[in-house]
Amino acid sequence: MSYLRSDWLADLGFLEETITLWWAGRDRHADSDGANPAAVFSALRTVDPAGDLWAGARALRDGLWALGDCHLRLAPSVMGAETAWLSGLAFAPTPEGPVLLWADPAISAYRAASVGDLLTAIDGVPAEKVLASLRLRPGSTPRQRYLFALQSLSHRDCLPGESPLPRRLSLTDARRRDLTFAPDWRVQDPAAPPPPAVRARRIDDRTGLIAMRSFACRDRTGQISDAEMARQLDAAFAGLAGCDRLVIDLRGNGGGRDEQARMLAAKLTGAPLVWMRHAHPAPYGGQLGRFEDLILAPTATPQPARLRLLIDAGTASTAEICVAALAALPGTVLVGSPSGGAVGDPVEFRLPRSLLGVFVPVARYARPGTDAPIEGAGLVPDIETAPGAFDLREGRDPVLDAALASFD
Repeated sequence: MSYLRSDWLADLGFLEETITLWWAGRDRHADSDGANPAAVFSALRTVDPAGDLWAGARALRDGLWALGDCHLRLAPSVMGAETAWLSGLAFAPTPEGPVLLWADPAISAYRAASVGDLLTAIDGVPAEKVLASLRLRPGSTPRQRYLFALQSLSHRDCLPGESPLPRRLSLTDARRRDLTFAPDWRVQDPAAPPPPAVRARRIDDRTGLIAMRSFACRDRTGQISDAEMARQLDAAFAGLAGCDRLVIDLRGNGGGRDEQARMLAAKLTGAPLVWMRHAHPAPYGGQLGRFEDLILAPTATPQPARLRLLIDAGTASTAEICVAALAALPGTVLVGSPSGGAVGDPVEFRLPRSLLGVFVPVARYARPGTDAPIEGAGLVPDIETAPGAFDLREGRDPVLDAALASFD
């Protein structure tokens, strides 16, 4: 597809006007991050894609990142031109720095690495310097941007003309021994069965643990399915019948469908609950309206429980709305580290010349009972704790331990 400079400028003009009218987080990120859409678009107008649509897409991705909103980003192309790559590695932030969380045991190059090893260098450059420079998926808070940078070492959606990076990683183990290897990037298999969105187990006769990986539950064909979420939730709660103390683990849950999050909440409250406090702009006015409360009316008898909600920087979007609502229930305590601070009801707009898509968040959300925004701030736990490198090496989970101890 030929993509002329006139096409590029027309797309930029449309997108700048769209962001001016609809971006609900504009004032919030101007205050917290110094976001300046006018400066970003001025810089983008100096770019000449030279007929290459994907060069324009890469420049646009970089420019949107600078606006500092997780939900203001490129959407998947209508052509399905992106390639998803997996490295078979996962890393986690800790007080000591980024550490190895998991390595695919089937990849021989990784067998000398161990969980808890410290990531020291990326392509020969200090790891923290590289992570601070990556401008791929935007985040709404510094902690979320850092997490997304770490996740890019595990998963990359590459536009045409891009290759997955990095090429080399260096780790240091607990004995200060160094290891350097090349990530084994492989194209993600779209037919691979999706992991469960819900996992549950009994800790003791009174206490159950439910891990909510996502609110975008998929069925065996890979399609997002509310029916499959209902099935998994029903099975989880049936297996925990009689438990009056529940730990809901929402760490790493980046959100998904509001409908699926409500399914969880409806099983935990028997009374009407303020599900979200939100404000939307008036059509074509660009001015956000007043906050309004959306009430969740339960449809079933809940399982009575004292709740502990586990959160971290990976808890975002719909998951944060869910946590903010459930936090109002009597006996509920939040445990972990501050959430991602990224909510916004993204709506996809298509650029007129290239047909590239851009998500623009069009709503503002506050914690129920307040006007304090969640976007750019997040939710602060009542009990703050996080795993360190030693905990990961020893297979310990101090966040879960703190939640269980708080029941006593």
